[in-house]
Amino acid sequence: MKRIKINLDLTPSERWKGLGQYTEEINGLFKYYLEDLSGAGVFEEYIELYKTNFISKTYRDEIKSIQEFCNFTENQILITNLYYDALKFVFGCTAFCVTSQKEKLHARNLDWWTENNILGKYTKIFDFEQNGKKKYSLVGWPGFVGALSGVKPGVFSITLNAVLSNESPQFAIPITFLIRDVLEKAKTFIEAVKILSETTIASDCLLMVVGVNEGENIVIERTPTLFSIRKPLDDSLIVTNEYLSLTENKLTQDTLQLTAFGRHVRVKELLDENKPKVIEDYFDVLSDSKVKMDITVQQMVLNPKNGDIHLKI
Repeated sequence: MKRIKINLDLTPSERWKGLGQYTEEINGLFKYYLEDLSGAGVFEEYIELYKTNFISKTYRDEIKSIQEFCNFTENQILITNLYYDALKFVFGCTAFCVTSQKEKLHARNLDWWTENNILGKYTKIFDFEQNGKKKYSLVGWPGFVGALSGVKPGVFSITLNAVLSNESPQFAIPITFLIRDVLEKAKTFIEAVKILSETTIASDCLLMVVGVNEGENIVIERTPTLFSIRKPLDDSLIVTNEYLSLTENKLTQDTLQLTAFGRHVRVKELLDENKPKVIEDYFDVLSDSKVKMDITVQQMVLNPKNGDIHLKI
């Protein structure tokens, strides 16, 4: 799997200079998702106001610099980066952690519909470095500056799952940008959980956060303004695409829930039958026919202790 180094010691406008070799991939990804977003009529009318109020100058400068490597404007690149908040109903996702293991691992399937599996084929690991040392890593794609899956070595890992509530979206920071903020700035598991829980965000989500110390493993169930923290059941923590704690806010029979309960139950069955001992055991659970979906584009196991990322696409 291709790994790309991002030097945080450089200015935001210089960090992504290495993307020049991925112009074809960036153009392909942006074209596909802009067509979806244009059809839904999302964000275009308010993008300037939204960008000024809720996207930091750092991310605005990074996004502006990506213009050099593609055929799209700064606002089009930003709109594409907001895809999760605009059309999250096309996401699935399953994640789990066995909390009794001496070294906790964080396993996840990213389920996201694309034509010709372009998200799978174009997946990269981005290592963000500062002062010559890796600070955190993301699993993502060229041209996308936010985070859906990431790990900060020796501190925590975070993954994002989609969910739908009855609360209206907010004009607020997109969750994928907040996750990257937390990976970059939070110094402890507790600090990360506080920021991810209490910050008003643009749309609903479920966040699994796994730390390196005992008891540092939770799911944060979010609406734009509310949160609830769910802790492990027995010695496993599982998240798919439904609220199990913020139940009064969930929508019933939405698209995401159609397979969520079945995937959750199946993961629990598999973990109860045979606790995973090695990396491949985690991938076996993720690849089970009742867990993996037709739209699964990434399978990964994150190690928050040492920052390792094991990835299959």
